[in-house]
Amino acid sequence: MLDTRTKIVKAEDVPARLVVAAYFDPMVASHAQRFRELAEQHGPLAVCICDPPDPLLPAQARAELAAALRDVEVVFIGVAALSRATAIIDERPGDLERRAALMLHVHSRQNG
Repeated sequence: MLDTRTKIVKAEDVPARLVVAAYFDPMVASHAQRFRELAEQHGPLAVCICDPPDPLLPAQARAELAAALRDVEVVFIGVAALSRATAIIDERPGDLERRAALMLHVHSRQNG
């Protein structure tokens, strides 16, 4: 069995390549679908775990969740290596929308 945590590397060890910037805070099913679509277009993905405003989960936990996705080849924490990326796909706005939708859903279930 593969320990997906081995996919998590230091930012300086990521070669110049296309990078997907994301929060994964929290990870939801639509992340897997979106990353499948991106991988079909671009091949195995390098993912930069960024910090959202008021994170729910620590960055290491979010990195481990991202590393568990089949289409993710390498994960690093922090925006430092984004300056070395050949291109960036910015999923952070979509992640904020996913988080807001999840929070609305949870609140509606608690109040319903």
